[in-house]
Amino acid sequence: MKVFEFPDRLIKSIVFLRGEDEGQAWIAALPRRIGWYANRWELTVQGIAEGGAMSCCVFCTTADGVPAVLKIPLAKPSGRAEIRQLERLGSSAAVPLIVRRANSSGVFLMSRILPGTTAWPINGIEDSRKYGDLLRRLTHSDLPVGPRLKDLSAVARIRLDWARQHFANAGDVNDIVSIGKAERVLDVLLRTATTRHVLHADLQAKNILEGPDGWCAIDPLGAIGDINAEAALWVAFQNGPATTEDRLNELHDHELLDGHRLRAWTYFFSVTEYRPYLPASAYRIEEFLRRTDPQEMISRLRERPSGCPAL
Repeated sequence: MKVFEFPDRLIKSIVFLRGEDEGQAWIAALPRRIGWYANRWELTVQGIAEGGAMSCCVFCTTADGVPAVLKIPLAKPSGRAEIRQLERLGSSAAVPLIVRRANSSGVFLMSRILPGTTAWPINGIEDSRKYGDLLRRLTHSDLPVGPRLKDLSAVARIRLDWARQHFANAGDVNDIVSIGKAERVLDVLLRTATTRHVLHADLQAKNILEGPDGWCAIDPLGAIGDINAEAALWVAFQNGPATTEDRLNELHDHELLDGHRLRAWTYFFSVTEYRPYLPASAYRIEEFLRRTDPQEMISRLRERPSGCPAL
């Protein structure tokens, strides 16, 4: 049996999610499972991807020598859900293609995006242009609506709950980062929204790769809701050098977005994604929150609800 070296991040994440005994057992079973699928689908295994947290991604080649990625999810339902989302987006040329699938386990083989480096947003306005193009491709009107998905409100409240937990554990959260204010902004955003797009729902930098003809997305969660939230997560959670205001200005005229709603969603995600232990990102978020009046945003939202057509 081939010997694999699994990244520490993957091991720690799985143990955190499943507990020590069950998590270590899942990791220990991976070599056998990888070998089984490699044999079944005639794959040559090359190595384990570094970025996995809730799944194990294995670089490999098919019998025809085509680069591919074998993905073994921690939870079967999440694997099946990702398969459905990738199949829905398949014609967008913005996501990997499903090559093989095992519905019973949620394991699947997908095409490998090359060069495949993470598209960290460090290049100014050109990155906003590339992100805007990716957003356009992922929301093309010809794409099918696809399977039943969570409402964005549920996804947003999950992030809010995670933030509460992070802040309770941190103890040194800056006083300008207010869960209460973020929740009030969210409530108004949800009440005033008429937009109903099918969203990736986690389209932040870590889930965007450099592709042959532009940026591509991986790891779609899937949700239905306001497309301004999709873009706002990317705007809010970066390390710079572009400031949050820079990104808001650069995306202001994108035809799918509304400037006021984009700003309000960015405020919400700036709070939920604030991590004091990530200093570059934290400083950037603090600067934006310090200069932003949530009550003013709420007033503007009430004056002009989202005018984009519903699905």
